[in-house]
Amino acid sequence: MGDDIDDDRMSTFSYDGDGEPDSFSLAELQSVVDLYFLTSCKLEKLAEGGYHKVYNILRSDGASLDAVVRVASPAFPKDKLESEVATYKMIAAFTNIPVPRIYAWNSDASNPVGAEYMILDKVKGTPASHNWGDLSEEVKKKVVSQVARYFLEIFSLRFESAGSLYLSPLSPRFLVGPIISTPFYRALDGVVRVLDAPISKNVDPNRGPFSSVTEYLSSNLRAELEFISNHRSIVLSELHQCDPTQLAESRFELGERVMIKAIELCSVYPGDTLIPANITTPQRPFSLKLDDFRLSNVMIDTDSGRVTGLIDFEAATIAPLWECAVIPRWLQDADDPESSYEGGSSEQRNVLRAVFLSAMEGSARYPEWREAYDMGRPFRRLTDMLCFQVNVWASNDHEIWVDERREWAKTHPGIGLPENR
Repeated sequence: MGDDIDDDRMSTFSYDGDGEPDSFSLAELQSVVDLYFLTSCKLEKLAEGGYHKVYNILRSDGASLDAVVRVASPAFPKDKLESEVATYKMIAAFTNIPVPRIYAWNSDASNPVGAEYMILDKVKGTPASHNWGDLSEEVKKKVVSQVARYFLEIFSLRFESAGSLYLSPLSPRFLVGPIISTPFYRALDGVVRVLDAPISKNVDPNRGPFSSVTEYLSSNLRAELEFISNHRSIVLSELHQCDPTQLAESRFELGERVMIKAIELCSVYPGDTLIPANITTPQRPFSLKLDDFRLSNVMIDTDSGRVTGLIDFEAATIAPLWECAVIPRWLQDADDPESSYEGGSSEQRNVLRAVFLSAMEGSARYPEWREAYDMGRPFRRLTDMLCFQVNVWASNDHEIWVDERREWAKTHPGIGLPENR
């Protein structure tokens, strides 16, 4: 994300690369906030992420209303915000996890503001990412213990199909609808693959919802194969830009071949085999998967270690249990493929990871979570790759990786290939 621009009336999302900036009206946004709270308000920028800006809502005299308004870049389909609202509301309704209350939202980017927005509670506390390294070990342990219990509560939510959550338009219920995932965004880093293409209001059929794990796993691959079939010249240009030293046509053919093999792999690795086999909800084999859960998603009281709220549930999806049973990346060993850059040294993470697992062990759900976590690890390596575009799949190493697992699955149904053989 590049530097953004704010003045009294307009704000701009600017992107790295060749992406065109997107603007929205701060004046209209303030009018929306004034109307909702029935008082004159002012907005102060509180934070901004890759594709969002958050403004603190104050009365005209500077008094806090304990609320914020978050604006989303137009780089996403409108149902991304709608799904996040539904996810917040389901977690609030069916768990004890502290999440902000949603007051109002608008998912139509053609509104007078010129962008999607959401008005919600301002969660007290500090993002754990701000000073994690300076917190005492005792405070960190308290935070991790609470996060562990919250992860198990989320794991207890079960669904019949995969996709993303939405509010039912006809009743105060929740439904699983088209998935919100990276390959289906209009733009990545602000760059649209098909320049000047109109934003279609039709839902891509590859987005589900999905009645089987096989359909869910192969959705991104099927969408990419469809794209390269319809936009061959664009894809050849992308391949040339990625590696001018190789023939784009040859890489195109290699990438297409490997993706077709990967779709076959999705049907058997693990395919529709229940993982674990003795799942307690065989008719509802899906749960809620948080997208890239970071320390910045955890709001805490830095003195006591109390978690005051979990925030930012955009792009949460309904996925197989084995994909949802995870340990936060910031607790994994720094050399683990499932780790991230944040979290401290491997020694510190090891201590806190033990606390995380210990906090789970007393729950009746823990044995199922643990089995799904352990058995799912090799399959999660596959899901980490499924959002790749053809330029990444055009690799001899990837073809070998896929072929090895296709062969392994013939004699080891439901069992992942050990990664460190």
